[in-house]
Amino acid sequence: MNKIFDKIKNFLRKFFGLYIIDENKPVPFSQQVLVTGTILAVTCIAFTIMYLCSYSKSVISVNMDETSQTSTSSVTKEVSETEQVSKSESSDENSKEESKEESSNTEESEESMDTAAMLGNMTTVLKTTDDLHRGELILVNKELSCRYDGENAEPMADTKSGSYVLVDNNVSLAPDVTLKLNDMMDTFEAIYGENDVMVACGYRDYNTQAHLYFEEIDKKGKEEAEKSVAPPGYSEHQTGYTFDLDLNREGDAGINYYGDGIYSWINENCSDYGFIIRYVEGKDEITGFMYEPWHFRYVGVPHSIYMTKNNMVLEEYLDFLQKYTSNSPLYIKDDEGNEWLIYYVAESNDYETEIPVPQDKEYSISGDNYSGFIVTVSN
Repeated sequence: MNKIFDKIKNFLRKFFGLYIIDENKPVPFSQQVLVTGTILAVTCIAFTIMYLCSYSKSVISVNMDETSQTSTSSVTKEVSETEQVSKSESSDENSKEESKEESSNTEESEESMDTAAMLGNMTTVLKTTDDLHRGELILVNKELSCRYDGENAEPMADTKSGSYVLVDNNVSLAPDVTLKLNDMMDTFEAIYGENDVMVACGYRDYNTQAHLYFEEIDKKGKEEAEKSVAPPGYSEHQTGYTFDLDLNREGDAGINYYGDGIYSWINENCSDYGFIIRYVEGKDEITGFMYEPWHFRYVGVPHSIYMTKNNMVLEEYLDFLQKYTSNSPLYIKDDEGNEWLIYYVAESNDYETEIPVPQDKEYSISGDNYSGFIVTVSN
């Protein structure tokens, strides 16, 4: 190693003229400048060469990448253009769907605003558990009993109109029901000139119902009997909101009213007066009773109109109403422009339930006889 170092040192001394200088004497200043300048020059040249080599490699690499990209672009250009067309068409379709959704949401929002405006300022009233079992919308069937047996029923003899007859003077109904029945039968008589329709049965108390029930069982057996006669305590006739129609014809036994011929007008238009055919055809599995075109139940307008239009029996309708609240009520409008809002309020766990109601609108509240209250607001 020392020999190599001596050879390099001798080379440098000869190259820079240092061989003429005694090793034991200082190097002259001029020779120091020459050595330093030469070293700097060689260093700059070396760095320049290195930089140029690096730049050359970079340029070559970029050119190669561009060439590769150009080649790939030319191969996929047709596919890319097809995808762009497809994406454009898809975008247009999505835009249309979004536009429809926005429009639908706007309509729903506007309706919500309208119903809120219709209700106006709200307050609350209290209803008790007893009230749950009262009202024209109470559901009475083979599972739900009538808690208050005819408490609102009154004899019809002194308040009925002359457009129909009663089987006897003991026939009773709730007073509001009699008034609506008068309106309906007066219109029927005015159109057809007939007044032979008879109310064969209105309110029926527990004991009378029990007699009919067990009598029918003796004739037909329990299974057949219960298709047409409810057990005592579970008959709609005990509510005061229900009546059976018949025709006043001498010598004809049993029910002769079937809602056909000219009498079809009654069955087809009864909903305008607040009545429904309670046991309609094809719904016996829901109601538990066979089709009875003579059996009418008062539920009030607009419920009767909505149920008839949408082919709902009372069981279906009350379940349907449970999704509507005072914040999002059911809106109903009839052909004459009358408007109603309807909503459901579940019974609270306490004896009393707070019911939200409008301060400056007419409203009615009915229990459903099993879970809550139905509020009907008139605009």
